[in-house]
Amino acid sequence: MAKLTGAHLFIRCLKMEGIEKVFTIVGDTILPLVDAAEDEGIQFIDARHEGAALHMADGYARITGRPAAGIFTGGPGFSNAISALPAIYTSESPVIFIAGAAEMPQKGMSAFQEIDQIGMTTPVTKGSWLIHDKTRIPEFVATAFRTATTGRPGPVHLTLPIDIQEAEITEDELPQYMPQEYRPTGRPQGDPGLIEQAAALLSSAKKPVIIAGNPARYSVDPAQLQELAESTGIPVFTVEQARGLLDDEHPLCFGYADGALNPTARRFREADVALLLGKRLDHRYRYGGVFSDSAKIIQADPSAAEIGRNRGVAVGIEADLGAVVEQITAACKAASGSKEDIAPWVEQLNEDAAAWDAELRAKADGQEPMHPLDVYTNLEQHIDEDTVLVMDGGDYVQWGRSFLKARKPGRFQRLGPLSHLGAAVPYAMAAKLAYPDSKVVAFSGDGAFGFYSMEYDTCIRHNINITTVLGNDHTWGIDKTFQVAYYNRAVGTDLRPIRYDKVVEAIGAYTEHVDKPAEVGPAVGRALASGRPALVDVAIRSGASPLADAMIARRTGDHGGLQRNSSV
Repeated sequence: MAKLTGAHLFIRCLKMEGIEKVFTIVGDTILPLVDAAEDEGIQFIDARHEGAALHMADGYARITGRPAAGIFTGGPGFSNAISALPAIYTSESPVIFIAGAAEMPQKGMSAFQEIDQIGMTTPVTKGSWLIHDKTRIPEFVATAFRTATTGRPGPVHLTLPIDIQEAEITEDELPQYMPQEYRPTGRPQGDPGLIEQAAALLSSAKKPVIIAGNPARYSVDPAQLQELAESTGIPVFTVEQARGLLDDEHPLCFGYADGALNPTARRFREADVALLLGKRLDHRYRYGGVFSDSAKIIQADPSAAEIGRNRGVAVGIEADLGAVVEQITAACKAASGSKEDIAPWVEQLNEDAAAWDAELRAKADGQEPMHPLDVYTNLEQHIDEDTVLVMDGGDYVQWGRSFLKARKPGRFQRLGPLSHLGAAVPYAMAAKLAYPDSKVVAFSGDGAFGFYSMEYDTCIRHNINITTVLGNDHTWGIDKTFQVAYYNRAVGTDLRPIRYDKVVEAIGAYTEHVDKPAEVGPAVGRALASGRPALVDVAIRSGASPLADAMIARRTGDHGGLQRNSSV
């Protein structure tokens, strides 16, 4: 009977789950895994920082809608990588976070680089396990993938000690089963009675809305959501990883379900019925307070724990969201009796959207240093429906989140609520690996870019041709805005006026520097056409974004100006 090592077995299990790429930095306690991956044909994308590598895994999972894996040495490699894990957990991305460790017999003896990896990952994963037996490797891998992909998606952790990796095992010692034998393959349907109640509420509504959140990305087909919208005429908003699930250019899609970036979403306060497809009633939705007290909430979610959390709902449906969308569509089509005319409601939303677009475009005033919207309006000619847009943190980027459109699922990415500044670069790298024939454009401020700028070396080594459009105002802009608003002064928010194009040019990328609005479009076009990792460094002026204004208004109670009547 053929023999293999635990490392080879583990890698084969990953391959069985569809893993083709692994994001990593090589280290002592994963050397057997690295060697086995080479034998088994899995591509290793080695980064310059473990946090960036795990962010790449996160980005790959978000963008493809499939699980992704990162493998790291134990101890310091693990602790560098874990810094990205809270962002993955809160963004609900199905990432398999794998780490090596010292030999099992040495556990608890102050072994080499020993830390409690299980204890550290438990609070920020859906599950965390130590693989302590070579024969149980397939079982633990199966459990990890099942946990990461069912219900609300999310990360899991596996620690694989090096002696388990090196142990020999024969084929006859192994359980023989395939993923379809240990993963649910059906789609749990919503209770028919609850579906009928939901359809009745939607049919009788005068101002209904549909809002799609994170889990919808992994279970709702875009065609399903489009059919629901078109068959009912109900306006759709998307947020988080669901951005692009319905094209923002569709006449019934009204973009970001976030009133700070999209004033059209401030109309949620007027909605009489809201269908939430995996959207939590969290702090961003004021724990349900973005809707009026009289609004009827229909909450569909793959996790029963989320239904009615923070606010009571009229109908709560625990089920696969794709199944729910199909069921509600069919029930609304079959419903007898008259339906409310919601055309005036849709017309009002269209007027709001047009007014906001005009207001944003008017801010592109052509002056120098340029307004962030001079950047976005002058480069939109280079963006098509297949372009992947990746948004970093910072004020400069919030203007882009507000202005640019999400056209397809996975192709409009932003940092999650606990993501690192600068993670747009590794997310963009993951996007280019997932869609090598698509343009990938990352947007980052100069402060954020400093965190993972050396990943441009990774881009060059692996031929990952992303383009970053960097807004350079040599300041921590959003925090400076907050300081001035709250304390009438700024402390510790000034940066040096660094030419990041020169920095990245030294690494080997294509770069340009731009200080005139009319130069933005041609420079971005040349960067995209260069066939190389590229960066366009753009001199911009600082100023509060709509998001910053909203956050200040919420804290100070001043709801004037742009944020008047803001609800989200």
